Amino acid sequence: MNFSSGQKKIFEIIFLRRLSRRFLILFLSLSSALAGLALPYFQKIFSDHLDYQTLGICVLISLAYLAFHQLTLFVGQSEAVKAQRALAEEIYEHNLNLKPMALQKKSVGEVVSIYTTDIPSVTVWLEQSLPYGLTTLFPLILTPIFLHQFYGLSPAFSYSLVGLLIIVNCLMAFRQSIFFYRFKKLAADRMGLVNEWIQNIRGLKILNWVEGFENKIIKKRKEETVNRMHMLTNGQIMNSISSSINFWLNLSVLFYLLYVSELQLTKSDVIALLWVTSVFLSRPLRQLPWFFTFVFDAWTSFRRLADFLSIENVDYVAQKSEATNSENLIEIENLNLTLQNQPILKNISFKLNPQEIVALIGPVGSGKTMLLKSIIGETPFTADRFYTASTSYVPQEHFIMSATLRDNVAFQYQSQTDQDPKILESLRKAQFDFSIDRVEKGLDTLIGERGLNLSGGQKQRVSLARQLGRVEPVFILDDPLSAVDVATEKELVKELVDIKTAGSSIVLTTQRFTLLPFCDRIVYMNNGQIDYDGPAKTFLNTKSYESFLTGLT
Repeated sequence: MNFSSGQKKIFEIIFLRRLSRRFLILFLSLSSALAGLALPYFQKIFSDHLDYQTLGICVLISLAYLAFHQLTLFVGQSEAVKAQRALAEEIYEHNLNLKPMALQKKSVGEVVSIYTTDIPSVTVWLEQSLPYGLTTLFPLILTPIFLHQFYGLSPAFSYSLVGLLIIVNCLMAFRQSIFFYRFKKLAADRMGLVNEWIQNIRGLKILNWVEGFENKIIKKRKEETVNRMHMLTNGQIMNSISSSINFWLNLSVLFYLLYVSELQLTKSDVIALLWVTSVFLSRPLRQLPWFFTFVFDAWTSFRRLADFLSIENVDYVAQKSEATNSENLIEIENLNLTLQNQPILKNISFKLNPQEIVALIGPVGSGKTMLLKSIIGETPFTADRFYTASTSYVPQEHFIMSATLRDNVAFQYQSQTDQDPKILESLRKAQFDFSIDRVEKGLDTLIGERGLNLSGGQKQRVSLARQLGRVEPVFILDDPLSAVDVATEKELVKELVDIKTAGSSIVLTTQRFTLLPFCDRIVYMNNGQIDYDGPAKTFLNTKSYESFLTGLT
């Protein structure tokens, strides 16, 4: 069987890491089972002789039996906590390194449920399945041997009963694991809906669709409730059956010994036998259905975690060139991008010269943003040649933290005030004015989550200020003027020209045609291809420019 990289990583964390502790669980559970079987042997001796020495041995063995059992569970639980931490760190690092394109088929709810549900579920193998499994397995294996050795009970008869019990419990557990899987799936779906609801609550309220969306969440919650009821009902049935198994086991063993076997039982034999079948086996028999349930349930979480860890970034295939090989800051030859079998960018060739402003324009959906994301390496493109200098990127979707204005520009929690001069200069360049923008507490103004108390233009300028404070050879700006007024646009254009004069180059997308005369070059895209790449003055006199203006109006 071929295991994926994700499956190997989880298996290593759960079973191979801290291997000595895994063997310790094995040793403790085996010791518990041996002590549990030694007890009825000495009980029988005590019943025959009634001496205090044997009684003391019985007490010590009982304590050892309980101590080994509790230590098995303790070590399993402590190891499960450590494994949860290791898995959470592994998932976090993997998620952090994945690019948006790789995660496009995973909703936020699914990723969150991996942390909240699947990680605890898969570590049940350490917390319960391994310790409970061994403390269940060893008694079921050793008891028939004990009964054969001291009572002449046929091993075939004993192991047939054990096999029947395992089959019945497996079937019940498998049915319960289906309910557990549905529980995790429905919880992930609901979590995704709630997250979407929280993120878009203002828009939903404006569109008067809050009730409709909430009804969707309530419907999913009702599905969860029905599944939970089925899960609890099936669980109670499992408990009822497992609780009654001891009675039928006692009945079967006694019937065999009284009517099939020729062994003559004494009172001490009966006491020892009842200890084995009624006390020693009671816990394993009650645990058996839940042992299989947790094994099956953990397996579904194992597969979900492995699938997530197996997600890989599809990196571009290109001949990378060193900076010394070219005077251009960006060199791209024959770049192609296909997503879900749909061609997005086709045969793109592009160069960026030092101290140059290039406007990337075209109709909506022409591929402008995808080309910018390809330049910064966020898409799985292919190219015959690709090189880019260090870049500073401002996306269309602006990330605003629930923190002070200072922290948002510095992009660091609890940033130091010694950075204030640099932050204030960046805000000035981004045309963010405390008085005009009604920011009464200046840099100490607390910004709400996702920029709740900022307008679209303010968020855009905070995002710009964050990058303008960094001096990079190339600035990549995705529609940086879409939310600002005309007066602010003019001032920002001056800042862009100053950036160029200072030695950097700029590639930006825009739908504001008033910016075009200030650009050195214009690249016009349509249907994922470049239809024009040349001087701005030449483009402004072409039919493509007239089409561009028509598209805007």
